Amino acid sequence: MGVQVSCCMGADFTCGRYGESTPETTEFYHELLTGSKLTVFEKSTHMAMLEEPENYIQAVRSFLRQIE
Repeated sequence: MGVQVSCCMGADFTCGRYGESTPETTEFYHELLTGSKLTVFEKSTHMAMLEEPENYIQAVRSFLRQIE
């Protein structure tokens, strides 16, 4: 696949199921960064924070707890 990078603090790649940045494209970058996480918002396009605010906030909180 190419170069893999290790992430020291953590990263959460996010995308909407129906967004321009597809889950497949986002997964490509997720796989390049060892230790990263991928979150796909199933009912969203490009703006999950507006389209699925509860799920988005839950995902951000979960990620922040993991890196504390």
